[in-house]
Amino acid sequence: MDSKVVFVNFLKKESSLSEEEIQLICGFFQPGKLNREEPLLVEGEKYKKIVFIAKGILRIFIYDQQGEEVVKNFVEPNNFFADVESLENDRNSVINVSAVTDCEILTLSKSDDIKLIALLPKWEYLSKLGGMKAMSEMIRKREFLLVGDSASQYKHFVKNFPLLAQQVPLKYIASYLRITQSSLSRIRRQVD
Repeated sequence: MDSKVVFVNFLKKESSLSEEEIQLICGFFQPGKLNREEPLLVEGEKYKKIVFIAKGILRIFIYDQQGEEVVKNFVEPNNFFADVESLENDRNSVINVSAVTDCEILTLSKSDDIKLIALLPKWEYLSKLGGMKAMSEMIRKREFLLVGDSASQYKHFVKNFPLLAQQVPLKYIASYLRITQSSLSRIRRQVD
């Protein structure tokens, strides 16, 4: 399905916008693609866009003191991503973002966001609401990592995030769960 169609369907489902308002918003978003493993954002860069993921999965990660990747979050289809700190405060990003799978995205530049807000003031409210939803989702995804052992955390991950469990490589799931890939393989054998 075309990424604009996915976005239109998302806006119809998640808001009370008129057809004209939806078309106005869509006119400002630019389609793009990311290949699997392609970076969207590299630590140290400034990122000036809001991204809607129409298809595919992104991973947000940092590097620890040993230079190892630590996955902090995944962004699934029908969600927005923005490095708000970089976007709003003109700061260099402290995170990395890359495609886990091939992705179809729509992007809105900061300058177009400002224009869109001037034409449709409720867009500012909707984008902030989208940001709050993304933050809540991130907290919900991370909450289970604070309790239980690795096996129960993996079971929770598989049950509550089936798309991620099916499409994300084990090395990224292991990093997200903060265990080694060999430990995750052992847990998977015991669980299955």
